[in-house]
Amino acid sequence: MVDLEWYDDPRAFESDAQGFLASNALRATVISSMLVRLLAGEQVVAKTAPTPYWFAVQRDASGAPDGLAMRSGDWPPYLLDVRPDAARRLAGEVLARGERPGGANGTLASAQAFCERLIEEIGGAVHVERATRLFQVTHLVPPTGVPGEGRLARADEVDFCTDWFLAFHDEVGEAPTASRKEQCAEYRAIVADRTAQDCLWLWEDDGRVVSLAGARPAAFGFARIGPVYTPPENRGHGFAAAVTCLAALTIQGRDATPCLFTDLANPTSNGVYQRIGFEPVEDTVNLRIGAP
Repeated sequence: MVDLEWYDDPRAFESDAQGFLASNALRATVISSMLVRLLAGEQVVAKTAPTPYWFAVQRDASGAPDGLAMRSGDWPPYLLDVRPDAARRLAGEVLARGERPGGANGTLASAQAFCERLIEEIGGAVHVERATRLFQVTHLVPPTGVPGEGRLARADEVDFCTDWFLAFHDEVGEAPTASRKEQCAEYRAIVADRTAQDCLWLWEDDGRVVSLAGARPAAFGFARIGPVYTPPENRGHGFAAAVTCLAALTIQGRDATPCLFTDLANPTSNGVYQRIGFEPVEDTVNLRIGAP
């Protein structure tokens, strides 16, 4: 049987998983960036889950970690390289803890096995909410001919940036895990943190903000960009490419490698990122449990 260990203490998880995180730093960006935020003192609130977060480590026959999982707040668990039998056991433990996640993200085979175990208990069927692709920068190619210029967001712009984070959330169609009021408060806190950390960039044209790109602080040498949002009325002018490139250049200047996830159903954004130097790494998936 695959050895699977559960952690509610991020420091204990870091101690045991750091070898895997370091050798899989890019592919583990979702887990490592959350870990770094928790270690820095960020608070996570769970409204339906019994604990605000957890981590899990899968070990091979020698005892070395070779797969990871985590859950943050009420978001679906994220599984990386967890073998199907271990993913099923993990889902069983999650259910035993009183959690009822609405799906899972990450490596397809891992997320699929996890969700299949869930529906044995709670019913429903597994659906692909979003197929995603992880990219990293190999050689940045700044776009040319884009009007305007970029800059870091200011503290007095938190409110309107929060509105754009919410608009991005609405546009990608992520299933809400909280009320609109709670979402606003959550995103406002995120925007305020990223602004204070110099991890939020704006593109201006003729004195008007036209596009936004955020990023998480670097974790194990990689900093994940997102969201990137341009209101519909501002699209088609290269603003998203320009502000993303600005974010990526800044990240490189901080001795980290930029990466990001794209929605495979959006060929426009995938093309934009590849044209400015992002190269595909691997595909992942967001699965949800819904009606059969």
